[in-house]
Amino acid sequence: MIGIRIAGTGVHLPGAPIVNDRLRAALRRDPDGLSEDMQERILAETGITTRHAAFDLDDPTERASNAAMATAAGRQALAAAGWEPDDVEMLVVTTVIPDHLMPPTSTIVQEALGIARCTELEISANCTAPTKGLMVAASQLQLGNCERALVCFSQSVAFLGMPPWTNPAEMTADQGHLRWVLSDGAAALALERGWPDIDLRIRLDSTGPGKRSGMSLPLGAATPDLRAALARGQQHVTQEMRYVLKEGVRSTIEGLGRMFREFELDPATIDHFIPSVSSLQLERRLQPMFAERLGIPEAAWRTNFTRVGYVGSVAVPIVLDELARAGRLRPGDRIVTVAEESSKWMFAGTTFRWNP
Repeated sequence: MIGIRIAGTGVHLPGAPIVNDRLRAALRRDPDGLSEDMQERILAETGITTRHAAFDLDDPTERASNAAMATAAGRQALAAAGWEPDDVEMLVVTTVIPDHLMPPTSTIVQEALGIARCTELEISANCTAPTKGLMVAASQLQLGNCERALVCFSQSVAFLGMPPWTNPAEMTADQGHLRWVLSDGAAALALERGWPDIDLRIRLDSTGPGKRSGMSLPLGAATPDLRAALARGQQHVTQEMRYVLKEGVRSTIEGLGRMFREFELDPATIDHFIPSVSSLQLERRLQPMFAERLGIPEAAWRTNFTRVGYVGSVAVPIVLDELARAGRLRPGDRIVTVAEESSKWMFAGTTFRWNP
């Protein structure tokens, strides 16, 4: 196998930071199945003080696409790596919901970046998407099929909680609460073959058979009657909060335990632990639990969702970029990342060394 290194990182957070008072004013224009007391409770529990949205809260038609955000993050990563666009031999773009069913978002990003020819791939998934994109790109590098790869991760989902996408009259509390949590953003990693190797290891586990989905968005090819689907509110994302919290915590602990055993990794050696968490309340609950059950030092936790909002597991490369640009990563530091996708219960974890 051939060694790989991180050549550069990039991030794009759309628009100016949105404070909670402005969010309240925008979201309360339409019902969402929640009382104001519940809305305030969610805001308090998230701990988010500022966030970003890929659209104007007062005019949702004014918006940035996944492709635009991924391109902006990709340009930063190229600049950090010192690459020209045509140095990219493989481009992977991950999204939660692609800009179009056709053509792939990856081809639009390729054109916007000015990459004349490359292998491109789009991966559409939720919180496991960035890890899946990283796995594909790293595998191709390690097999020697390319010299350089650019992986762009984009989450544009906040529009899902706003008209004209929503049908407020059909929105339930298990759908409306996500409006007060989700944020948008993009990040990118430039990867290249080289030594010393960063010792990247990736663990992806799908453990959902026999369990009901924790998050769903029924709209798709299985609902060809679009008018009927919209009238029933099948364009709304549904998440059972209590079920997701209980099952997600259990699944994450089990997944990390398997990963540590398989990779023979001592959690006490982790310098930077970057989890995808949605709220300050959840983080404060998990830190001592992970320390006691898994041995992950509480001092190693690295998150920034209170400042940038909850962008799913795109948060992982966003935090990594922030640490790198702040000079907080030392050569050889052990980094561990984790994300859990509740749509059908998938675990995504990585471990690697910062460039030795």
